Amino acid sequence: MPRPSILSDELLRQLVAVGQVDILVGLPTFNNAATIGDIVKTLHVGLAKHFPRERTVLISPDGGSDDGTPDLVRTAPLADAERQGSTTLRTTHRVSAPYRGLPGRAGGVRAVFAAADLLQAKAVVLIDADLISLTPDWVAELARPVWKDEADVVLPIHPRHRFEGPLLGQLVRPLLGTAYARRLHANLTTDFGCSGKLAARLVNHAMWEGDLSRPAFDVWLVATALAEDLRLGQVHLGPCRFTPRPSRTSLPELFGQVVGTAFDCLDRHAPAWCTRTEPSEPPVIGEPREAEGPDVPIAAGPLVERFRSGVRDLAPLLREILTPATLERLHTAAASEDEVPQLPDPVWVGAVYEFAASAHRGVMNREHLTQAMVPLYLGRTASFFAEIASADEPALRERITALEHEYESRRPYLLELWNSEGGR
Repeated sequence: MPRPSILSDELLRQLVAVGQVDILVGLPTFNNAATIGDIVKTLHVGLAKHFPRERTVLISPDGGSDDGTPDLVRTAPLADAERQGSTTLRTTHRVSAPYRGLPGRAGGVRAVFAAADLLQAKAVVLIDADLISLTPDWVAELARPVWKDEADVVLPIHPRHRFEGPLLGQLVRPLLGTAYARRLHANLTTDFGCSGKLAARLVNHAMWEGDLSRPAFDVWLVATALAEDLRLGQVHLGPCRFTPRPSRTSLPELFGQVVGTAFDCLDRHAPAWCTRTEPSEPPVIGEPREAEGPDVPIAAGPLVERFRSGVRDLAPLLREILTPATLERLHTAAASEDEVPQLPDPVWVGAVYEFAASAHRGVMNREHLTQAMVPLYLGRTASFFAEIASADEPALRERITALEHEYESRRPYLLELWNSEGGR
């Protein structure tokens, strides 16, 4: 059962009135008044259309909104939503109240997990309240594999343009997928589905006690699913667009949160992933969708300059982290006269693995280590984007597959570094 402190008295009172449910949709909120009404209606359309016979509830734990978001959740028109879907044969419940704890995505998701445990939900769907590209079918596509007992966790695959998401595509996803021996295609992840049993297991996990920012939490959730060898499903959904919000997180801060959490997960889960051998291919459901809007290139000049200055200025730190061979190749690239220096896959993947192993050995403060990696990441981003700028779609897919193969083929090198006493 969930810890009493997670659910406020008001939230607990509303949940008890709902009773046991089959499908629970979690929608953590914080100052989402501008768009929350449409999102709530869309979710009810999906529930009415795809789960008319099941007992369903929409849970919206609120992190302390001061713009009336909870009232808008409770008063969003329900009848119109059901008419757009189909005639539901059961009462559709809706719960919105503050939860206990610090506001943020991690706290809101934990409250959803606690509610799922209390209501003995069979399937749980988490939706980001800023997700304005949501469609009614997403609820079913994320819930159905769990509802049919075909998966414990369902992660979305959202289409992206070639110049989007380099931190995910170049580093986090292939690193985690390769280390845990699971070929990942999914995003890491603001919307997902999971079983109620998994939610009940995770609600009191020790990791909640840490400082989990929104992107760090998403990485932790996926890594935990991979470590526990859960049945993982991946489903193609449409483009992922969010309500624009001013960002208070700089790139170095975001990089430190995401990559630092990935390194921490590798450390915590080493007994699970280090013993795995053959990679598996989690099933992929549906067909790829098209990205929306123009594909906007990233200016390479500033990235290249930060790469060159970082390799030069951080040389003493990098010598503590990287092998001499890798460091020499980075210095050669930084000193080249090319407009965009080339950082080929073997150099990049080798550096990623050496950073991960150095984090495991604790060669220096984790924050300093991840910040030393930022210039290398920027140089690799510039190099990769310059390479794929004019590639057609088949060539682009082939190039991404080659990078994933490089990570996978060099997994023994990661294990060697990880298990060696000297580490290099």
